[in-house]
Amino acid sequence: MINVAFQGEPGAYSESAVHQFFGSKVKVKPCRDFREVFESVKRQDVEAGVVPVENSLEGSVNQNYDLFFSHDLQSVWRSHCQS
Repeated sequence: MINVAFQGEPGAYSESAVHQFFGSKVKVKPCRDFREVFESVKRQDVEAGVVPVENSLEGSVNQNYDLFFSHDLQSVWRSHCQS
């Protein structure tokens, strides 16, 4: 079972994205903010983290772009668009 961090409360869209990407056999770690997601991965408290880089209401999530640049982590990008 893989441990994955996301920002938000249980039941949030980001948790749904975790299950969509990793499947049902995943243990989730809700985090209070995006920085905590990145720090959890960096400390190896979890094997992965899921964060948005675009938001349909606000556009780019610039904080996450900045966090990618300030953390030496590998990233996997997946586009998900709903009609």
